[in-house]
Amino acid sequence: MRKNFVEIGKLTNEQLSKIVLNKLHITRKEVLIGSGVGVDCAALDFGGQYCVLSTDPITAAEQGAGALAVHISANDIAASGGEPFAMLVTILLPPQYDLEHLSNMMQEIYEEAHKLNIDIVGGHTEVTEAVNKAVISVAAIGKTDRILQYSDIRPGDHLILTKSCGIEGALILCGDHPQMAEHLLSEQERAQLKGMKEALSVVKEAGIAKKMGAVAMHDITEGGVYGAAHEVAEAAGLGLLLRKGNIPVNAIAGKVCAHYGLEPYRLISSGSLLIVQHGDEAPLLEALREQGIEAACIGEFMSPEYGICTDCGETISPPTQDELFKVK
Repeated sequence: MRKNFVEIGKLTNEQLSKIVLNKLHITRKEVLIGSGVGVDCAALDFGGQYCVLSTDPITAAEQGAGALAVHISANDIAASGGEPFAMLVTILLPPQYDLEHLSNMMQEIYEEAHKLNIDIVGGHTEVTEAVNKAVISVAAIGKTDRILQYSDIRPGDHLILTKSCGIEGALILCGDHPQMAEHLLSEQERAQLKGMKEALSVVKEAGIAKKMGAVAMHDITEGGVYGAAHEVAEAAGLGLLLRKGNIPVNAIAGKVCAHYGLEPYRLISSGSLLIVQHGDEAPLLEALREQGIEAACIGEFMSPEYGICTDCGETISPPTQDELFKVK
């Protein structure tokens, strides 16, 4: 009997739909948004106030995993239009794990959450032979008065990218392969790398975009900017034209990708946010830049028959295994 095996990383959207999501059906009236392809947050109606929830594990990174765990889940809440305020943290450790490393990890988690005004309110910590390195999973809870939904996106809406793609991927690869970073990057670039950790959060820009009337947002994780853009277009049921020349690639990420032969547009990129905006995008771009956040318009949504492609004629396929795992 032939077995179906999966690659390392997230399931493909097709696998997720046919094997996981087709088993789930919403029955409660309090649930406004449930699971779906490209849907990172559930939304619950608590009677005039909406609760948004998200969960994500950190499995690819080792160095700085605590900070990544906090930011990835907080970013999901912020991209839904919510304010993250609480988290539950589950940590699975392999046998013989150094308790000092655990202590440092928890301190990192607390400090990063504190910066975002988020409380750690519970979780679970366990040593198990089921893992061979530390695995962190965070469930984030937020609140909002307006839920952003992909169904509100219309043809002609603009797609905006904040910062540059590849920030998270560069941090993970350089953190887990210090010898590579030492030989590949200049002293100045290694100093810049430390500062890039502060760029992992999109909470600030998400708040600005919501105030400026953003239609929808999506943070960029596994699958990179191409994968995230495809998920948004698919969830909206629309086509998308990406202007490849407008997509900024983080300079260090570009250098690391060239070294390993990776595609930067498909590299995990927490720290960058996709924003969908009706009408003139210039006021939003200006508002972001006034707060020190670089942003660029990288595409426009089209009618469904247009497909999902770049202005170079490149068809954007659904996200598959992230480029990161070609090295890991």
